Amino acid sequence: MRTYWIIGIVAAAVLLAGGGYIYSERPHVPSYASPAAQPPGHGIVGNSKLDTDPYDVLITYTDEGFSPADISIAQGQRVRFLNNSKQTTWPASGLHPTHTLYPEKESSDCLGSSFDSCAELQKGEFFDFTFNYAGVWTFHDHLHPYSTGSITVTASSTQQ
Repeated sequence: MRTYWIIGIVAAAVLLAGGGYIYSERPHVPSYASPAAQPPGHGIVGNSKLDTDPYDVLITYTDEGFSPADISIAQGQRVRFLNNSKQTTWPASGLHPTHTLYPEKESSDCLGSSFDSCAELQKGEFFDFTFNYAGVWTFHDHLHPYSTGSITVTASSTQQ
């Protein structure tokens, strides 16, 4: 019986230490005040054949995954995730399955942050997202979590 107590205490200590380590390794996120009106396309899902709304950078989801998988943009730029594969995709912030790395969160968001399409995208559909926080933000396909990428957002001189 005493052995079970010792094992339980050691297991609890390991879980607490691991949780503390993971929490301490999260990137520092500078404070950010959301603009009064979100830029056009913030968190928008649509169909590429019907859309005329501009975007800054295109990431295409193909049968092989995201292309390009890693990009660099300026703070405030808008990225379009376009599904051009035979399967559905669901682009979202890392980490799978919580989607909590990107810090912007609205009450209408479906999971951990605003950087989440909140739905499967069929071929020809897209998800647009405007990146307001500087940092390195990983993303994945929620339906196929092995498909990943990263977006490096550099601070603009007007939004620091």
